[in-house]
Amino acid sequence: MKRIEDIKVMLTGKKAAPKSRPPERDLPDPADLPLDMPLKDVFMRRRSSLDFSDATICDEDLVRILWAADGINGKGKNDNHRTTPTTLNWKEIDTYVVKANGVWLWVPERHVLSFVHEKDCRKDFCLLQPMVSQAPVHLVYVYDQAKTQGLMTDLAMQIVQFIKKKSITTLSEEVMAHAPLLDAGARVMAVYMACAALNLNCLARLTFDSQKVHDTLGLTATQKPLCVQTLGHKPKGLLDLAF
Repeated sequence: MKRIEDIKVMLTGKKAAPKSRPPERDLPDPADLPLDMPLKDVFMRRRSSLDFSDATICDEDLVRILWAADGINGKGKNDNHRTTPTTLNWKEIDTYVVKANGVWLWVPERHVLSFVHEKDCRKDFCLLQPMVSQAPVHLVYVYDQAKTQGLMTDLAMQIVQFIKKKSITTLSEEVMAHAPLLDAGARVMAVYMACAALNLNCLARLTFDSQKVHDTLGLTATQKPLCVQTLGHKPKGLLDLAF
């Protein structure tokens, strides 16, 4: 089935003007930055924490964390392999980065942050845990159902329809519902491990107003926020916790 843009070209003979790319902020190349700690030590240090300083996270640490969550780890023919898996290779989870200087979208192929808007809306992502609102970074994992449509998904659904067993149909529906949660969970754990290696505090949260987050990020009808992960330095003392 041809895309709408292709049909318009056939009817009008004119190609649509290419969409301009939003401004982007380059981050350091994660391939040049070490993230070295014995795996056992990482697991021993992994924690959830409610305590965050408002000190900024440097670009070098931020790109290490984003690469761990969803980075390119292949070369040559496998140059689009990712650091975390997704069901049927959908890559259906987008990672938004919420900071004091605005909202950004992580683009793993170019290790850049794509500009969304410039407002400091970190408080919009903190519902029942206001103490985390001063943290410098919130990562928001957003499921995009549109990205699950493709050849592999169509083939899997055709096989299910061919079998014509109610139990298989029910199972396939459950898989479609649970898969984005599993894929987002893989990113959550990868970020926990990266933060442990970098000596940063981290907290994965489901306590947010889904509609407010949807509006703040400017999401489409096919997108749904699944989880927020808050990152920051450990507070130095009581004054850091008070302000």
